[in-house]
Amino acid sequence: MSAKRRYLHPFLDSDRWQKFEPRSGDIVIATPFKSGTTWMQMIVLGLLHGIKNPPLLREVGHWLDFRPEPEEETLARLEEQSSRRFIKTHLPFDAIKFDKNIRYIVVDRDPRDVFMSLWNHYKNMDVDLVNSGLPPDVHPIPPCPDSIHEFWKSWLTKGYFEWESEGYPFWSNLRHVQSWFDVKDLDNVLHVHYNNLLLDSESEIMRVAKFIEVDISDEEVKSLANYTSFESTKKNLNKLFPGGYRLFKNGPDTFFHKGKNGRWKSVLTQEDEMLLSEAASTMLSKACFKWLTFGTL
Repeated sequence: MSAKRRYLHPFLDSDRWQKFEPRSGDIVIATPFKSGTTWMQMIVLGLLHGIKNPPLLREVGHWLDFRPEPEEETLARLEEQSSRRFIKTHLPFDAIKFDKNIRYIVVDRDPRDVFMSLWNHYKNMDVDLVNSGLPPDVHPIPPCPDSIHEFWKSWLTKGYFEWESEGYPFWSNLRHVQSWFDVKDLDNVLHVHYNNLLLDSESEIMRVAKFIEVDISDEEVKSLANYTSFESTKKNLNKLFPGGYRLFKNGPDTFFHKGKNGRWKSVLTQEDEMLLSEAASTMLSKACFKWLTFGTL
């Protein structure tokens, strides 16, 4: 199925999916920003290649829609890879090429936790570097506001794209989740909640292993859970993905900030919470909002 819209942004170009040639067994990891993308990439890397001497994440885990990387390089690496491939995307369901022979793992997170992580992400981002070499019709990302509450308001009430109403200056968080939630019952789509990964990573890893048809013992699951913990990932990421976080001050030390949920409780006001309720009431089904908030269907 072809995509309906083009997402062209300082970070994204969805048109690259039209040139992607899928293979049976491919895995797509689909998340909004700051919702456990790298965590799931590390889990899939470990399931496919083990944890003793895994390849570099950059060599086998590809961000297909990442605009700053030359398109030809990304597509060439995908074509040349002989082992089973996994592809990362931050695009909603209607912006990619959907294929019945691909397994899609969707990682979801409470939008308040997404926001707290994104706030750290944004304020430590080198926006000048992100905005360098933009096509003339792509609007640059503005500097991060000084006020976290100002950013919260713009993030929930304004869209970067004309068909979105939240997510500014990046892309929609709520609409992204709902678009994938709408296809949750397809056999080749698996939803994983960030909170469930925190509470019981071993059970969630086993779910993922079964979904992508990888045999793994209980002992191997336990080892992989330890290997992909927040602390371990932050420690090892420069080795697995050297130079991969040049857009952020202090690299992975900034990109991987806390990895915890609930920090919003001491930050967001009642007025802030009302903005979320208003956005969710128009963007999310009740079942989807329950899933995002509690991690249960």
